[in-house]
Amino acid sequence: MLYNLYRISDAGQVKEKIKGATKINCLKNFIKVFGMDGLYVFADNCTPATVKQIQDLGIEPVLIGLGNSASFRYIVDFAINTFTDSDDVYLVEDDYWHLPAAKQALLEGLQIADYVTLYDHPDKYMSFKKRQGNPYVTNSGEISRVLLSPTSHWKTSNSTTMTFAARVAVLKADKGVMWKHTEQNIPNDFEMFLILTKQPLRPLFRRKSFDRFFRVLLYWFTQQKRTLITALPGLSTHIEYAHLSPHTNWEGIMQAFSESQPK
Repeated sequence: MLYNLYRISDAGQVKEKIKGATKINCLKNFIKVFGMDGLYVFADNCTPATVKQIQDLGIEPVLIGLGNSASFRYIVDFAINTFTDSDDVYLVEDDYWHLPAAKQALLEGLQIADYVTLYDHPDKYMSFKKRQGNPYVTNSGEISRVLLSPTSHWKTSNSTTMTFAARVAVLKADKGVMWKHTEQNIPNDFEMFLILTKQPLRPLFRRKSFDRFFRVLLYWFTQQKRTLITALPGLSTHIEYAHLSPHTNWEGIMQAFSESQPK
């Protein structure tokens, strides 16, 4: 069974996002693609107006006031304490948009990998320069394996955001690493996944990321290696202009959706 744990908040950083891609529209899009079965919405530091908008969709949200990292921990514990080890969970942030094929592909991806993201990160195609960017990206790409499921291609990847899917048993086993990287209010998702996927340490050392090198080294020898895969092309995207999945007219899709909503 797939359960969707969706975090929505009125707090957060101000970013340049696509017009019409409001947080409520992102939730409406998610419901349209994934349905209501197995959906839990966690309203973190939301105003009464936002809570009312969620309730108007037929959802009674879980009201919390925890912040980014703490709310992530909350839903991980919720999954571990509520579902069985064999259940799948999709942990979703409130600033992602999904295409119609996303749900089926996600279910397929969970059959071939420990962690699955539908988001194809544009930073994975930007070479590391002058200590900026992803140190595992050279010549405009990362070293990956390409996999095939019935409806989608995938590539293995070194990291993703805090929007991902996994089996409950995997979350339970990897909880210690997740907790270590959610001690601050903003999760350190990059280092978290470097450890979970046991990426080679040499790129960090070679690019003089020494602090990161030693932090990752602390866990590298004891952590079980996990596989993280990314859909190709992306079947979801972050709604920020600077971080859209490549080769999809996301702006047109989101604006059309927004215009179709009742005024």
